[in-house]
Amino acid sequence: MAAGCNLCFAGVKAVIFVTGLCDDHCYYCPVNRNRLGHNVFYVNETPVSSIEDVVVEVARSGAEGASLTGGDPLARYSRTLAVIQTLKEWFGSRFHIHLYTSGRYATREVLVELDRAGLDEIRFHPTLEWFVDRISVAKKYTSMDVGLEIPIAPNLVEWAKRIMKEADARGVDFINLNEMEFVEPNARALLQRGLRESRRRPFTVKGAYEAAVELVEWAEENIRAPVHFCPASFKDAVQTRNRLRRTALVDKKWYESVTPTGTVVYTRIHRDGGCERIEAYPTPSREPIVSVEQIECDGANTD
Repeated sequence: MAAGCNLCFAGVKAVIFVTGLCDDHCYYCPVNRNRLGHNVFYVNETPVSSIEDVVVEVARSGAEGASLTGGDPLARYSRTLAVIQTLKEWFGSRFHIHLYTSGRYATREVLVELDRAGLDEIRFHPTLEWFVDRISVAKKYTSMDVGLEIPIAPNLVEWAKRIMKEADARGVDFINLNEMEFVEPNARALLQRGLRESRRRPFTVKGAYEAAVELVEWAEENIRAPVHFCPASFKDAVQTRNRLRRTALVDKKWYESVTPTGTVVYTRIHRDGGCERIEAYPTPSREPIVSVEQIECDGANTD
């Protein structure tokens, strides 16, 4: 897999949502409509308002790298550039950063400047087929790893084969296939195109998994670059869970314990006169899972 994927797999990438602004109108976009089209800024789902906030949140998560996403990060190019430069200054040259873009704004000058700022990896999702040409520019004028990242559904198989061949001919370093999600923001548009949610794989498009497997098998005979399939379930079951756990281990107080899923169990002591009641709570429900009533209620010391 690509270096960025290996770090994501381990949950050591901070996810930086640079902006919700984007001039590509993909019907399958799963981004929440409270974000898409708005100039908002998040790190690991936490709103931030400055580059300094970004550094704090990245450090909090114990990240070893960052992925820059949106929207299209290049729609707010100066912010994106500042994030890359600042993260490299604070965390060092080995702090791996990758970025997702359609390529609409990825001119030669922009790509060269991103490379100089320290961007390690760029992933193109060519919403217009001529955007594939950006791969050639990035390969020729920068030292970045260059990838193709596209969504997969049954109605996109032939398009995907064509785009994969074109990207491969331009020397792309890797190709990632993402199982198309079926979620509230894109559900209406998907239904209008005859796509349905899979009963076997909730929150994904029916047949997307099988289409991805077909493409991987086809790529063995037709594509030089390594091709990787990323199931939608992986993001929650592995990637997000690992990232939550790392953040919780940094944040936890002395009286808290982090669970394997990244939630936190903590204790709370209630005093009513001379009586103490100790309860242990998990997050985020805040309902006690253990309640131990103290016997000594006459003011004597209790353990």
